[in-house]
Formats: sequence, C-alpha cells, structure tokens
Amino acid sequence: MLKNTARLKKDVGLVLRGLRTQKSKQEDIKLTQNDIAESSGISLRYYSKLENGLSMPTIDVLAKIADSYKMSLSEICKQIEEC
Repeated sequence: MLKNTARLKKDVGLVLRGLRTQKSKQEDIKLTQNDIAESSGISLRYYSKLENGLSMPTIDVLAKIADSYKMSLSEICKQIEEC
C-alpha cells in the first residue's frame, strides 16, 4: 500500500534517526547529523530536515546516505517501507 507524502517523510526521518543512533551505539561514539551529512555530501540543514520529516530525499540522496552507513539503497528502502 502506498503511503501519503507526509507519512513517508515521517518514516524516512524515523529510519534515518534510528540508523544514526544505532550506529552511534555500535561504535560507542556520538555520531551527529553533521557527521552523516558530511559523509553523504549533503548540507547539514537538508539532512536535519530529512531526519525531522520535513523534506523528502531524492533517490540519489538516499543512496548517498545509505552508502555512508555501508548499506544498499534497497536495505534502507526496506526499513522505510516497514515503518
């Protein structure tokens, strides 16, 4: 079933925040939004909007973020779909 845009933005944000906090715990470091934004080649402002469900990433941006987590695009999409 297709989600409406507002719900999809929220789910993307939840997944991105969850990935960042999970990686922080795994590596026992404080991983910031800025760290992910820099490693993905996007601005902190844009990444913050994504995490807060205020903006929708393009497939290219989502692929860059997935790469920064050493994940495939399909893995990150699956997590979003399962929200």
